[in-house]
Amino acid sequence: MIRRLSMACLGACLAALGACQSPGPADALVLRENEVSMADVQVVTSPGGITAWLVQEDFVPMVAMEMAWRGGSASEPTGKDGVGWLLSYMMNEGAGDLDTTAYGARMEDLSMDFGCGVGMDWTTCSFTTLTATEDESFEMLRLAFAELRMDTEPFERAKRELIAGLNASEMDAKTLASRAMNEAIVPGHPYARHPTQHSVLAASKADVRRLKQQLMARDRLLVVVVGDISADELKVRLDQVFGSLPAASGLEEPIDATPRPATHSPIVKKLSQPQTLVLFSGPGIRREDPDFYAAYLLNYILGGGGLSSRLAEDIREKRGLTYGVATGLSVQPHLWRWTGSSSTMNQTAGEVVRLVRENIARLGRDGPTEQELADAKAYTTGAFPLAFDSNTKIARNLLGFRQDGMGVDYVQERNSHFEAVTLEDVKRVAAKYMKPEAFTFVLVGEPKID
Repeated sequence: MIRRLSMACLGACLAALGACQSPGPADALVLRENEVSMADVQVVTSPGGITAWLVQEDFVPMVAMEMAWRGGSASEPTGKDGVGWLLSYMMNEGAGDLDTTAYGARMEDLSMDFGCGVGMDWTTCSFTTLTATEDESFEMLRLAFAELRMDTEPFERAKRELIAGLNASEMDAKTLASRAMNEAIVPGHPYARHPTQHSVLAASKADVRRLKQQLMARDRLLVVVVGDISADELKVRLDQVFGSLPAASGLEEPIDATPRPATHSPIVKKLSQPQTLVLFSGPGIRREDPDFYAAYLLNYILGGGGLSSRLAEDIREKRGLTYGVATGLSVQPHLWRWTGSSSTMNQTAGEVVRLVRENIARLGRDGPTEQELADAKAYTTGAFPLAFDSNTKIARNLLGFRQDGMGVDYVQERNSHFEAVTLEDVKRVAAKYMKPEAFTFVLVGEPKID
């Protein structure tokens, strides 16, 4: 699995600080098998110079648009942590002559869906509309970017919700583990920051408007559109919706993080609960590194392959110490990590840490088997089409490829990269990255460790 570490949404994800968005209505509308050829991705540029990827599909009479701006919570001004979250919250809370209630009611009347979220490195928005009401829906979208209201009632409500989420997160094991890990490996870097009650209360409407002006600029914008719309129609819509945005951003890019060496002993954060959350993190790989595809398959073998992975087989199936253990490649513009997590009873936390280290060491020393590599390739290439069974899924996955810097032909080329990986490639990558002494462990709970 690839993880773009993000700024969490209220409730479950505030630990890492990234936006969770409710699925739009398009998720329920599944395309016919083979109805869309992914080779038909078009690159469309508007008269105003805004570029989008388009997959034209008229089987379902609707349009899905995914948008992303480079920059998120890591780009917030010092002392203004949480301003990006407030901006994303306010994007559908009233625009033009429509206050919060009127804007929401109008969206419902149009069967339109629009919402935004903020991650550490990206700010994103999702939009879906029926073709029959697209004129009115695109005008609503234009209003949000051009004439955002920022009324007092929803702004203060946003602050209250964020503070409530922050307070709840103080007892959330995932939040505590994520913060402790970031503070251990990249202290002082924007990735280690998070909102506080003080920073949220101090945020003003002017702060939010300033960030919007700096962040939501056309030179940072990526757009993907899927659905019942032609290239010529899309060109008009792009300028309509985004034409009011600044041409260029003055937002500074965060510097690359330099991780500290791993700690010898696990970092323990006490939390009164019967289970211990085990979080571990070691050096990772850049997305553009030629060895990325070998690392991806290696990760599947270690802990990314569900119950068939080595860690799941050893820790769950063989010993019954956990319900689940998983690993992933964390791909961020300024930090690259190999991460993993599991939960176990407090009294077996030390044993789980030991077994994770032993499996990492064994994989680094011996590498995977030919059969393990074949199974990883078969799943990775065979499951890929399942990511494209609805308009919204197509749009979101294509946007992810754009965020990763992939070209428009990546969908066709992707599986060939994995097929080209040899056993020698994976063993070489394993020898380089599978070093247990390079992994930092954080334990949250009341763990028993030797």
